[in-house]
Amino acid sequence: MKKTINTATQSVTFTFDGLESVTLAMSKVSPENRAYAALHGMAARVGDNAAIAKSAENNFTVTEAMRRAEVESMVKFYENAENKDWNMRVAGPRAPVFNPHIQAIAEKRNCTYEEAAVWFNEKLMAELDAM
Repeated sequence: MKKTINTATQSVTFTFDGLESVTLAMSKVSPENRAYAALHGMAARVGDNAAIAKSAENNFTVTEAMRRAEVESMVKFYENAENKDWNMRVAGPRAPVFNPHIQAIAEKRNCTYEEAAVWFNEKLMAELDAM
């Protein structure tokens, strides 16, 4: 199932492989349920922000204070009446993938990282073709 939110028509469409889609038109939903849905959605959205992964960056420790800080930052984000964004963090360009093995090949072959990656990929494909 895939869900598509259409802000222009104020609807949510649910699509299924090989089946007819189902659309929920918010104009047909009672004001009480629209209000509850908005609160329910924000509770889930803001609460999800407190789901912090344990990592080396946080010493593999997640505290209630850390979760609270994440919730508070998102609440402040949404309570800013000038804010029109749904996402707090704007996705920037991804850092290029770095493979230390490719770098080692580049150093041994005295070439650039990109040239080593091409060489390595060609070598692997040749070995696969030989199978």
